[in-house]
Amino acid sequence: MRRVLTALVLLPFFIFALWAANPYYWIGWVVAGTLLGLREFYALAERIGCRPDRGLGYATALVILFAFQQQNAFLIVGSLLLLLALTLAFSLFTAERFETALTESAVTVAGVLYIAVALGFLILLRVSVDATTAARLLSLFFLIIFAGDTAAYYVGRALGRHKLAPRVSPGKTIEGAIAGMLGSGLAALGGKFWFFRDLPMEHVLPLALVLNVVGQIGDLIESMLKRGAKVKDAGRLLPGHGGILDRADSILFNAPIIYIYSRILLS
Repeated sequence: MRRVLTALVLLPFFIFALWAANPYYWIGWVVAGTLLGLREFYALAERIGCRPDRGLGYATALVILFAFQQQNAFLIVGSLLLLLALTLAFSLFTAERFETALTESAVTVAGVLYIAVALGFLILLRVSVDATTAARLLSLFFLIIFAGDTAAYYVGRALGRHKLAPRVSPGKTIEGAIAGMLGSGLAALGGKFWFFRDLPMEHVLPLALVLNVVGQIGDLIESMLKRGAKVKDAGRLLPGHGGILDRADSILFNAPIIYIYSRILLS
């Protein structure tokens, strides 16, 4: 019940930001999600003994999101290289043991890549095409992913018998994964006929399949990180869902895919 109530409370604000003519409502959502998700990622790293440079990570994430908004690829690459250089340079003076310098620098940069760069593509999609097209593409994107996640969760709990990846996530089942694919496919068809009629029919199911499979891989990767840190959820911000990473794990690797698809569709 808490899972449903949380969704009902947040969904109207989410939809408003998605469809608002002013892109900064949507950018605000992405910025907030990025910083909160990065906080959870660094907390997971700290649980296994790493000490990422949170300040540099947060600052670089903000610069990178700004670079996506400005559509400036050079600033994105330059920010990542500068972050790597600074974390290693600071280790000269702050590292208690030089054996940890490489790991801690890598974790700092990895968090920014994993979350800020990935979610930055959702900003890039919003600002690189007209507002209506961007809203329709992003709405279809989230509809496919959330429908797949929901179907996998409830069918897996009710009917799941065969474990999908027991070492990583004992709760995930093959039955749930199949239900998730079907849920994503049906959501894609519904989205086409509901608000995106000019989406090519031959694109609908392949797009849903790709987003669902990549989303399930992203989900398992986040489960692996939590299992390594010996925690059930990445955070407690969203009652019934866990943390931001628990909700966004199937979005992160898919965000670049929906942006690339937008280029293909609009070409």
